[in-house]
Amino acid sequence: MRDSAGDLLAFRCVSGNPAAEACARMDGPDGRLSRWVESLASLLELPACARVVETGEPYVAELHLRTDVAESWWLATAVQWGDGFALWLRDTTRERLEAREAREALERARAREERMREEAEFRERFLGILGHDLRNPLNAITLSARAMAHYGSLTAMQQELGQRIESSAARMAKMIADILDLTRARRPDGIPLSLSATSLSTVCQQVVAELATAFPNRHISYEEEGSSEGIWDAERLAQVVSNLVANALEHGGADVPVFVRTYPRGERLALEVHNPGAPIPEHRLATIFEPFQSASAPGKRRQGLGLGLYIVRELVRAHGGRVAVRSTEEEGTTFTVLLPRDARQALAGHASGNDAEARAHGRTAESPKP
Repeated sequence: MRDSAGDLLAFRCVSGNPAAEACARMDGPDGRLSRWVESLASLLELPACARVVETGEPYVAELHLRTDVAESWWLATAVQWGDGFALWLRDTTRERLEAREAREALERARAREERMREEAEFRERFLGILGHDLRNPLNAITLSARAMAHYGSLTAMQQELGQRIESSAARMAKMIADILDLTRARRPDGIPLSLSATSLSTVCQQVVAELATAFPNRHISYEEEGSSEGIWDAERLAQVVSNLVANALEHGGADVPVFVRTYPRGERLALEVHNPGAPIPEHRLATIFEPFQSASAPGKRRQGLGLGLYIVRELVRAHGGRVAVRSTEEEGTTFTVLLPRDARQALAGHASGNDAEARAHGRTAESPKP
């Protein structure tokens, strides 16, 4: 259909085939072939259709048809046919719906992942702020309890209450320190280290002496083989030894001794903490180094938050080392830490990894100022 100037106005359906008639009937109870095709043809670009008629150039387009009954998509191919053109239609509705469902599912998964990431970041920030802000009032409680014991004239009951306050405050301080280390470990740069020449033997002896004083009824021994010198963070290694020995004291049984040993293993230095007794249940070994996990038997009250072994793993990793556990009925339980002699190489590798990650995300470091 053209106007008086010969410009194309519209097309109308002059004939069809049974398949098209069936599609028209499915599209609506009152659907007729001509009406259905005209609805689709109205979505075509008239200039492109004119080129089909005038030059024979084919025209391919995807048409989206909405009716009161349904929504459908069609791949339309127009080719020259006599004085007009033939319109070939292929139903792509199922493909489009499946693609849309997949895209929507992906968007929901991404939104859920982003929400979970934001919630995790919020929890970690909250824990970090909470742990930091709790230290000051807790220090005040500890110092006040010590001052009362030192300066006050207290009855036996009052002294016992003061010692209980100080002991509980120390346990809370340990939990707060673990929470702060948890938040540091989950940062991209990990737990910060202060590296210097360190004797692991000296660190172990100090920790063993402190824990032997805190647990006078338990047997804790230390044995050294070969040199134990290296470049490490002495305070953090003391934390590793303390957490491992405390874990052995808690889970090894009231009368079970704890043995600490250091010895060279190739180019690395090994630290072992061993206790005989009942093994750790096998199903707990796979997750024992994860946060908020415990080696305690079911039903046994857990001391602390279950972060001690997770912090051990993260501190050892920060030094470029690794930690493993072996626990059997015959041998007991042994935690083995392997440390490189110089942890500076691990820090340099971690920094290079962060730089590579930053470049991968399109970030560049600022040039040093002159």
